[in-house]
Amino acid sequence: MHFMWCAVHVGDGYEAKTESFVSGLLPASLNAHCFHLTRSRRKKYGGQWQTIREKLLPGYIFITTDRPEAVYRELKKVPEPKLLFSREDSVSVLEEQESDFMGKIADESGEIGISRVKVSDEGDIVFLSGPLLQVGELVRKVDLHKRIAKVETDFMGKRQTLYLGIEIEQ
Repeated sequence: MHFMWCAVHVGDGYEAKTESFVSGLLPASLNAHCFHLTRSRRKKYGGQWQTIREKLLPGYIFITTDRPEAVYRELKKVPEPKLLFSREDSVSVLEEQESDFMGKIADESGEIGISRVKVSDEGDIVFLSGPLLQVGELVRKVDLHKRIAKVETDFMGKRQTLYLGIEIEQ
């Protein structure tokens, strides 16, 4: 069974509320799961590295399902103010390669973990574990100082730059 991803534009700050509403709205028979994407990354506070979680794409929730057309029909039955939709294109099914990409970097709850990396003797960045192990060819830059990797991909119809967290292995 192949799951497709549907992206729903809801507005920044409304992700959790809409997620909960949509989860209650969709019948179990649709085999749909609703969430927003969060990434973990490392940030330095007072000289100490801390792991923080933050939204990856504020204002969007995602629904994974094997029946995207049926999910779309269910969502369109709801009066607009309930879901904060402003336009017809507020719900879109991601292209197959976009769904595959998201499936590689995020777990089933929408969490994108930290990738472990090391610097080889030659000065190259080697991905040891985590999401970047799956999509390393899309990494355009690794900032060891800020502990992030810049990933470029086509997503939701345009070129997107996503910043994913890394941890440096000694």
